[in-house]
Amino acid sequence: MAVRLVSSAPHSLFFRLSLRLALVGLVFLAFQLLAVVWMYVNNPNELDQLLVTAEADRIAREIPQMRADAGRVIPDDLQLPLAAGTRRAFLIHERGGGVVARFDDANLKIADEPPMSFLVIRTQRESWDNRFLLTGTRRVNVGTHPFWISVAISGHGFRPFVPVIFNEIRFHVIFPLLLLSLMFLLLNFSVVRSTLKPLRATIAAVDRIDPAQVATRIEAEASSREVQALVTSVNAMLERIERSVRALKDFAGDAAHELRTPLAVMMLRIGRLPDGPEKTKLVADAQGMKRLVNQMLDMSHATALELDPDIRADLCVIARDVVADLTPLAVAHGRSIMFRDGGAAVVRGHGEALGRALRNLVENALSHTPPGTIVEVSAGPGPQCAVRDHGPGIPADRRDAVLERFHRLDESRADGAGLGLAIVSTIMHLHGGDVQIEDAPGGGALIRLVFPGYETDGGAGSMTRRALPTSRG
Repeated sequence: MAVRLVSSAPHSLFFRLSLRLALVGLVFLAFQLLAVVWMYVNNPNELDQLLVTAEADRIAREIPQMRADAGRVIPDDLQLPLAAGTRRAFLIHERGGGVVARFDDANLKIADEPPMSFLVIRTQRESWDNRFLLTGTRRVNVGTHPFWISVAISGHGFRPFVPVIFNEIRFHVIFPLLLLSLMFLLLNFSVVRSTLKPLRATIAAVDRIDPAQVATRIEAEASSREVQALVTSVNAMLERIERSVRALKDFAGDAAHELRTPLAVMMLRIGRLPDGPEKTKLVADAQGMKRLVNQMLDMSHATALELDPDIRADLCVIARDVVADLTPLAVAHGRSIMFRDGGAAVVRGHGEALGRALRNLVENALSHTPPGTIVEVSAGPGPQCAVRDHGPGIPADRRDAVLERFHRLDESRADGAGLGLAIVSTIMHLHGGDVQIEDAPGGGALIRLVFPGYETDGGAGSMTRRALPTSRG
C-alpha cells in the first residue's frame, strides 16, 4: 500500500527556500515603499532638498558643453519642465562670479547674484495655496573646477517630487534589497547543499541495497539529527522487512519439507494400485507434486544462501553428477542426456546450490524436448555451463518473462509451476552470474550459466542477460 505524503508535484528544498525568501522580500519591499513615501510626505523639507540637489546634479553634467558654447545654447532636456504645470530656471556661476550659463522660464528668473564662495548648500521654500516656489544653490565640482548652481522651481502638488522619490527607492531600497536577497540565496544554496549532502549519501546507500540481501543496513554520517533519524527509521523498516521475508522463506521451506513425507507415502500407495489409466494419471500428478515440492525447497535454499568468498565449485563435477542423477528420469520419459566436458570450469560458488540450479535447468529441458531427442549438457571451457534442448525454443520477447516466478511459456500445459528457471536465475544472481538464453543451432533453446570473468561468443541479439532473481517452469 502506498502512503501519499504530498498532494502536489515535489520541489527541491532550495526552490522552496528561494520562493519563501522571495515572498518575504516582496513583503519587506512593500512595507519599505510605504515607509519611504510616508516619511517624505510628512517631511517636505527633505523632499525639497532632494529635488534641488537632483536638479543641480543633472545641470552639472551639461556644464562642459555649455561652457564650450559660452552658455548660449541650453541642452533640450534642461529646457523641459519637470512635470505638467511646473517651471524651472537656473543660473551657473564659476569661481570669481562669472556666469557660465543661465536659463529663464518665462517670468521665472534668478537674480544674478554670485553666491559666497564658502556656500555649499542652501534651500528655501515659499508656499501659497497649493503652489510652491523652491530656490536653492548647490556647489558642484566638474573635474577640478568648482561651480555654483542656483535653481528655482515653481509648481504645485506632489507630481514634481515623484522622480526624486523613485530614485531614492531605487538606490536605497530596491538595490540593497536585491543585493541582500542574492546574498541570502547564495547562503541558502550553500547551507542546503551541505545539509543535503549526507541525505543524498543516505539515498544512494538505500538505492544500493540488494533485494536479495535483506540483512543489509545503511550507515550515514551523523551530521544532523534529522538525517540520523531518517537512517534509524530506514534501518528499522529494513529490520521489519527482513523479519517478514525470513518468515515467508521459512514458511515455504517448512511447508515443502513437511509435504515430502505424506507425498512419499502417497506415491507408495499409488504404486500398489492395479495398472490402468487412472494409476498412470495419478503417478504423473504425484510426480508433478514431487517436483513442485522439490522446487519450493530449492527456492527456499537459494534465497537463504550466503556465499563464502573462499568457497569453490567445479562445474564439470557438478554437471556430471546432475546428468547421472537425471538419466533414469530421461530414459523413463523416452529422452536421453549427453554430457560434454569442455575443460577447466572452477568457479567461486556453492556446489550444492549450483547443482540445484543445473538440475532445474535440465529438468526444464527434459520437459520441453520431444520424445526421442537428446538434452545436451556441457561444462566449460571456462566458468560457464550450458543446457541445450530440441524443443520449440524461447521467443526473444519472452526471454525476460520466463525468468520470473510462476511464469510458464505454455500456459496450456498442466505440468510445472513456473519455478524452475526462476530458481536458476536466483542462484546465478547470488553468484554474480548471468542467465543467457539463445536460439540453438538447428532449433531448440540453448541456456548458458555464465559466471563473472567470462564472455560468450554469441551475438548480442541472441541472448538475454539477467542479474536479478526473477521461469519457464
